Amino acid sequence: MTQVLFLEGSPRHGNTEQVTDWVIAGMGRKAKVHRVRLIEKQIHECQECFGCTGARNRAGCHLSDDMAEIYDLILGSDLTAFTSPVFCWGVSGITKLCIDRCFALLNGENLLKGSKLAVVLTAGGDHFDGADLAVAMFERLAKFGGIELVGRYVVADCPSGRSLRNNRLIEKQSREFGRRLLQALNG
Repeated sequence: MTQVLFLEGSPRHGNTEQVTDWVIAGMGRKAKVHRVRLIEKQIHECQECFGCTGARNRAGCHLSDDMAEIYDLILGSDLTAFTSPVFCWGVSGITKLCIDRCFALLNGENLLKGSKLAVVLTAGGDHFDGADLAVAMFERLAKFGGIELVGRYVVADCPSGRSLRNNRLIEKQSREFGRRLLQALNG
Protein backbone atom coordinates (compact mmCIF):
# COMPACT_ATOMS: atom_id res chain seq x y z
CA MET A 1 0.00 0.00 0.00
CA THR A 2 1.21 3.50 -0.83
CA GLN A 3 2.67 5.30 2.20
CA VAL A 4 1.95 9.05 2.37
CA LEU A 5 3.29 11.40 5.04
CA PHE A 6 1.65 14.76 5.69
CA LEU A 7 3.86 17.18 7.64
CA GLU A 8 1.33 19.73 8.81
CA GLY A 9 2.73 23.17 9.53
CA SER A 10 -0.27 25.06 10.84
CA PRO A 11 -0.01 26.13 14.49
CA ARG A 12 -3.79 25.79 14.91
CA HIS A 13 -6.67 23.57 13.85
CA GLY A 14 -8.04 25.73 11.07
CA ASN A 15 -8.12 26.27 7.33
CA THR A 16 -5.00 24.31 6.42
CA GLU A 17 -6.13 21.33 8.44
CA GLN A 18 -9.58 21.41 6.80
CA VAL A 19 -8.09 21.51 3.30
CA THR A 20 -5.66 18.71 4.24
CA ASP A 21 -8.60 16.60 5.48
CA TRP A 22 -10.22 16.95 2.06
CA VAL A 23 -6.99 16.17 0.18
CA ILE A 24 -6.57 13.00 2.24
CA ALA A 25 -10.22 12.07 1.70
CA GLY A 26 -9.59 12.35 -2.03
CA MET A 27 -6.91 9.67 -1.74
CA GLY A 28 -9.48 7.24 -0.41
CA ARG A 29 -8.36 3.99 1.15
CA LYS A 30 -5.64 3.31 -1.42
CA ALA A 31 -3.02 5.11 0.64
CA LYS A 32 -1.84 4.64 4.19
CA VAL A 33 -1.62 8.20 5.49
CA HIS A 34 0.45 9.31 8.45
CA ARG A 35 -0.11 12.85 9.72
CA VAL A 36 2.38 14.78 11.86
CA ARG A 37 1.41 18.12 13.37
CA LEU A 38 4.80 19.80 13.46
CA ILE A 39 3.73 22.28 16.15
CA GLU A 40 3.38 19.31 18.54
CA LYS A 41 6.98 18.22 17.93
CA GLN A 42 10.20 19.51 19.39
CA ILE A 43 12.26 20.73 16.43
CA HIS A 44 15.44 22.70 17.02
CA GLU A 45 16.91 25.13 14.54
CA CYS A 46 19.56 23.84 12.15
CA GLN A 47 22.94 24.94 13.49
CA GLU A 48 24.59 24.79 10.05
CA CYS A 49 27.43 22.80 11.61
CA PHE A 50 27.65 20.53 8.54
CA GLY A 51 27.95 17.49 10.79
CA CYS A 52 25.56 15.78 8.39
CA THR A 53 27.95 16.06 5.44
CA GLY A 54 29.79 12.84 6.24
CA ALA A 55 26.70 10.76 6.93
CA ARG A 56 25.89 7.70 4.86
CA ASN A 57 22.55 5.86 4.99
CA ARG A 58 21.21 8.21 7.70
CA ALA A 59 20.47 11.87 8.35
CA GLY A 60 23.62 12.43 10.38
CA CYS A 61 22.24 15.39 12.32
CA HIS A 62 23.75 15.71 15.78
CA LEU A 63 20.77 17.54 17.31
CA SER A 64 18.59 15.49 19.63
CA ASP A 65 14.90 16.20 19.07
CA ASP A 66 11.85 14.85 17.27
CA MET A 67 13.40 15.25 13.82
CA ALA A 68 14.95 11.77 14.16
CA GLU A 69 11.41 10.35 14.13
CA ILE A 70 10.42 12.64 11.24
CA TYR A 71 13.49 11.58 9.22
CA ASP A 72 12.44 7.93 9.58
CA LEU A 73 8.88 8.77 8.51
CA ILE A 74 10.07 10.70 5.45
CA LEU A 75 12.41 7.91 4.38
CA GLY A 76 9.67 5.32 4.86
CA SER A 77 7.11 7.18 2.75
CA ASP A 78 6.37 7.05 -0.95
CA LEU A 79 5.31 10.71 -0.78
CA THR A 80 5.97 13.50 1.70
CA ALA A 81 3.48 16.37 1.59
CA PHE A 82 4.14 19.61 3.44
CA THR A 83 1.06 21.64 4.39
CA SER A 84 1.18 25.20 5.68
CA PRO A 85 -0.67 28.45 5.82
CA VAL A 86 1.16 31.33 4.19
CA PHE A 87 2.75 33.47 6.93
CA CYS A 88 4.59 36.69 6.04
CA TRP A 89 5.29 35.70 2.42
CA GLY A 90 6.36 32.13 3.15
CA VAL A 91 5.53 29.01 5.13
CA SER A 92 4.91 28.96 8.87
CA GLY A 93 7.93 29.07 11.17
CA ILE A 94 7.62 25.45 12.29
CA THR A 95 7.39 24.32 8.66
CA LYS A 96 10.55 26.25 7.83
CA LEU A 97 12.38 24.72 10.80
CA CYS A 98 11.49 21.25 9.55
CA ILE A 99 12.54 22.04 5.98
CA ASP A 100 15.86 23.49 7.17
CA ARG A 101 16.53 20.33 9.17
CA CYS A 102 15.75 18.16 6.13
CA PHE A 103 19.04 19.46 4.74
CA ALA A 104 20.58 16.61 6.75
CA LEU A 105 18.85 14.17 4.38
CA LEU A 106 20.35 15.93 1.37
CA ASN A 107 23.87 16.38 2.65
CA GLY A 108 26.41 13.59 2.74
CA GLU A 109 24.56 10.89 0.85
CA ASN A 110 21.42 12.38 -0.71
CA LEU A 111 18.73 10.16 0.83
CA LEU A 112 15.90 12.09 -0.87
CA LYS A 113 17.07 11.72 -4.46
CA GLY A 114 14.24 10.22 -6.49
CA SER A 115 11.68 10.69 -3.72
CA LYS A 116 8.34 12.43 -4.22
CA LEU A 117 7.14 15.68 -2.67
CA ALA A 118 3.89 17.66 -2.66
CA VAL A 119 2.82 20.93 -1.09
CA VAL A 120 -0.56 22.20 0.11
CA LEU A 121 -0.85 25.88 1.05
CA THR A 122 -3.69 28.06 2.26
CA ALA A 123 -3.43 31.81 1.85
CA GLY A 124 -5.59 34.72 2.98
CA GLY A 125 -4.31 36.72 0.03
CA ASP A 126 -3.99 35.85 -3.63
CA HIS A 127 -1.39 33.57 -5.24
CA PHE A 128 1.10 36.43 -5.43
CA ASP A 129 0.83 37.42 -1.76
CA GLY A 130 3.45 34.97 -0.53
CA ALA A 131 2.08 31.67 -1.82
CA ASP A 132 4.15 32.09 -4.98
CA LEU A 133 7.31 32.49 -2.90
CA ALA A 134 6.50 29.43 -0.80
CA VAL A 135 5.87 27.33 -3.92
CA ALA A 136 9.15 28.59 -5.42
CA MET A 137 10.99 27.46 -2.25
CA PHE A 138 9.62 23.91 -2.65
CA GLU A 139 10.45 23.91 -6.37
CA ARG A 140 14.04 24.86 -5.63
CA LEU A 141 14.29 22.31 -2.82
CA ALA A 142 13.08 19.62 -5.22
CA LYS A 143 15.51 20.66 -7.95
CA PHE A 144 18.44 20.79 -5.52
CA GLY A 145 17.66 17.37 -4.05
CA GLY A 146 16.69 15.52 -7.21
CA ILE A 147 13.18 15.17 -5.75
CA GLU A 148 10.08 14.90 -7.91
CA LEU A 149 7.57 17.61 -6.99
CA VAL A 150 4.38 15.76 -7.94
CA GLY A 151 1.88 18.39 -6.86
CA ARG A 152 1.38 21.98 -5.75
CA TYR A 153 -1.99 23.06 -4.43
CA VAL A 154 -2.70 26.59 -3.23
CA VAL A 155 -6.06 27.69 -1.86
CA ALA A 156 -5.70 31.45 -2.35
CA ASP A 157 -8.16 33.94 -0.88
CA CYS A 158 -9.04 31.11 1.48
CA PRO A 159 -12.21 31.75 3.49
CA SER A 160 -12.21 30.88 7.19
CA GLY A 161 -14.24 28.74 9.52
CA ARG A 162 -17.76 27.86 8.47
CA SER A 163 -17.35 29.68 5.14
CA LEU A 164 -14.53 27.28 4.24
CA ARG A 165 -16.25 24.18 5.61
CA ASN A 166 -19.33 25.00 3.49
CA ASN A 167 -17.36 25.81 0.33
CA ARG A 168 -18.14 22.86 -1.94
CA LEU A 169 -15.88 24.14 -4.75
CA ILE A 170 -12.76 24.17 -2.54
CA GLU A 171 -13.75 20.80 -1.10
CA LYS A 172 -14.13 19.35 -4.62
CA GLN A 173 -10.81 20.84 -5.79
CA SER A 174 -9.02 19.57 -2.66
CA ARG A 175 -10.35 16.04 -3.08
CA GLU A 176 -9.37 16.11 -6.75
CA PHE A 177 -5.84 17.14 -5.79
CA GLY A 178 -5.69 14.13 -3.45
CA ARG A 179 -6.79 11.84 -6.30
CA ARG A 180 -4.16 13.35 -8.61
CA LEU A 181 -1.44 12.81 -6.00
CA LEU A 182 -2.39 9.15 -5.70
CA GLN A 183 -2.39 8.80 -9.50
CA ALA A 184 1.08 10.36 -9.66
CA LEU A 185 2.30 7.78 -7.17
CA ASN A 186 0.67 4.76 -8.75
CA GLY A 187 1.24 5.75 -12.36
